[in-house]
Amino acid sequence: MTIKLKNKRFEAVFNTLGAEINSLKSIGDNTEYIWTGDPSVWKFHAPILFPHVGRIRDGYTVVGDKEFKLGCNGFARDLEFKLLRHNTVSAEFELNESDYTADKYPWKFSLRVFYELTDTGLVFRSTVTDTDADEITFSLGSHTAFCCPRNTDPAGTKNSDYQIEFEKKEPLTSVVCVGDGYLGADEEGTAPYTKLYGEKNPGIIPLDENGFGNGHFFTAFNSDWVGLRNKKTGQLIKVNTSAYPYLMVWQNKGTPRFVCIEPWYGTPDPDVTDHRWENKPALLSLKSGESFTADQTITIG
Repeated sequence: MTIKLKNKRFEAVFNTLGAEINSLKSIGDNTEYIWTGDPSVWKFHAPILFPHVGRIRDGYTVVGDKEFKLGCNGFARDLEFKLLRHNTVSAEFELNESDYTADKYPWKFSLRVFYELTDTGLVFRSTVTDTDADEITFSLGSHTAFCCPRNTDPAGTKNSDYQIEFEKKEPLTSVVCVGDGYLGADEEGTAPYTKLYGEKNPGIIPLDENGFGNGHFFTAFNSDWVGLRNKKTGQLIKVNTSAYPYLMVWQNKGTPRFVCIEPWYGTPDPDVTDHRWENKPALLSLKSGESFTADQTITIG
């Protein structure tokens, strides 16, 4: 089921499947900011990542003495959420544990996703609550894909007319990943480990026609937002990254059609892993009844 929201500046469409943004448009010039989800390229638009982010080595993890099968980026993106409430400018969705999730993740939980259109863009918050009797651990993130180039760009605009910008224009620290997206390990077997990203201009990542492949993964940044700038028009779309420990930037394979700006609480599995859930890097934890909120608000300048 889809839900439409609209205010004076923007209109948006959301789907109860994955509680996912399907569209975010500027009313004034009909600019579509969110990737269309063409299944021949990448079927998603802006998936929410829970209970883990990134890749799971060999498609499973182990909790206690039981094996749980998990796919890339968790299961929330593939499941129907309940629509809790909505009006003309806001909506809230919820996912809870089920027989299906119990085979993939052993704890009870509530995952609520809240959206609200404003004059500057879209408030976007995800809240996990521990509804189990025991402590739960998890990762949480977003994977919003922004059209690049966009449908209203001037004739001749191409991928290289865009760049990724970190608010602080700070030298970037890269988390080392192997070619298939798992965490690399240093000579002592430690994962994750980092290195300087080595960009020419601090905090600026130029885009080109070759794309990013499996993505660029960052940590230890102080920027409160990371954005996609159209260098021809100067327009900047910002994603809130305040307090996030990690950020993934990713594009599709082949000719780039979009850019994903992905603030994460968590990491992919190490390339070499014992598969034990408790040994996954950067897990969040909640005691029974506690909640945690991640803010991925999108601001359109």
